[in-house]
Amino acid sequence: MELTIDLEFQKATEAALAETVERMDAADRDWTRGAGVAVVRVGTGEILSLASYPSFDITAYRRDYNNLAADPAKPLINRATMGLYAPGSTLKPATAYAALTSGAISLKGRISDTGTWWYPRTNLYANCWYHAGHGSQNITQAITNSCNYFFAELGYRMGMDTLDEYYKILGLGEHTGIEIGDYAGNRPYNPQGQDQAPWAAFGQSNQRYTPLQLANYIATIVSGGRHCPAHLLKAVKGYGNANLIAQGDTTPMNEVEIAPEYLNAIKTGMKNLAEGGLNRYFQDCVVDAGAKTGTAQLGRGITNNGVFICFAPYDEPEVAIGMVIERGSAGANLASTAVKILNAWFDREPEAVVITGENELLP
Repeated sequence: MELTIDLEFQKATEAALAETVERMDAADRDWTRGAGVAVVRVGTGEILSLASYPSFDITAYRRDYNNLAADPAKPLINRATMGLYAPGSTLKPATAYAALTSGAISLKGRISDTGTWWYPRTNLYANCWYHAGHGSQNITQAITNSCNYFFAELGYRMGMDTLDEYYKILGLGEHTGIEIGDYAGNRPYNPQGQDQAPWAAFGQSNQRYTPLQLANYIATIVSGGRHCPAHLLKAVKGYGNANLIAQGDTTPMNEVEIAPEYLNAIKTGMKNLAEGGLNRYFQDCVVDAGAKTGTAQLGRGITNNGVFICFAPYDEPEVAIGMVIERGSAGANLASTAVKILNAWFDREPEAVVITGENELLP
């Protein structure tokens, strides 16, 4: 059996994630922080690496089970496939796709951010993180600037039913298809008598997704619409590698219609963020990339989760990453980790694979 996981890349991913979490733990002495990251191949759904922190020694699982089960850091939870988190602003590319495709805004359409978006005829509001407001913006600029005001207005225009329709098309709130199973999480919904769409549109409200879902959704968008099942199985071969018995299914679950000009607007917004606000991290990246940060609020007095998605290379995307670090404060704090993971993939040595038949000597 051959898996899609690249062993050396898996080790590099685990090391990059652990280094970041342990640095955060040492800084604030929060020893229960967890994290998860998934890296998928764009256009096929192949999982190239899948890491969860904290981890444990599988060879000592039975012996250490009671201690592992009682550990407040919950190492037995695979956070990459079972950790459910609000996506924060990493959802904005999905909302942009929904808004452009549904006609809620055009590529030339602009919204003026004054700092606080007010729900019409109520005292409900959503603050932009930039309290002075970003001024007039188009959708590409709003992605780059991560403008809550802009996306709250889009959520209000579309309503929850439209958001739900497009988020589902991208695989959010659904099982990814991974063979080891995963949690589906849930898309946002309106409690009785409420309209949560403006807040859901910029990644807050009552929605929860896994890092694997986030990676797969952005892979779907940047592939031009191939929503593939996430999978670990690459191939099953017969004795002596003589014949192919089975292989991983790369057939799309569905083809998402994304107009090329809409795709370009979304990708450009993410590239401008990587080259602008995140430049101090991505200047060390060996390939051009697009990225989106997310800060998922957990409530008053609790440090926010950091969420991050990215893809690379920019022109012909090959890999997509979804990552969450619990109480990581802000998505930007995960950017250096993502760059290390991207560099580990694109700087790796090509593997020389030699397949020998029965009773043949290795060269």
